[in-house]
Amino acid sequence: MFCNALRPQTKMLLDASAGGSMMIKDSEEEITIIDVLAASDYQAHHDRSQPTKRGILELDTQNAILAQNKLLSQQMEELKK
Repeated sequence: MFCNALRPQTKMLLDASAGGSMMIKDSEEEITIIDVLAASDYQAHHDRSQPTKRGILELDTQNAILAQNKLLSQQMEELKK
């Protein structure tokens, strides 16, 4: 098989999925293991919840008040100059 050309992390994943070294498996077992991994990876990517909206920062009330307070303090410091 082509295992020697794989990245170490991928090789470890295949070996762990095979319950030992993939090098001692026959072609049919290797294909079955890879198919199962591919199917579970596909399922994992499609089962994710809806992505969060980007660009919108949600603040709780206390943080919003603190941010306004800091902005007002900066503006007052500018006026004192």
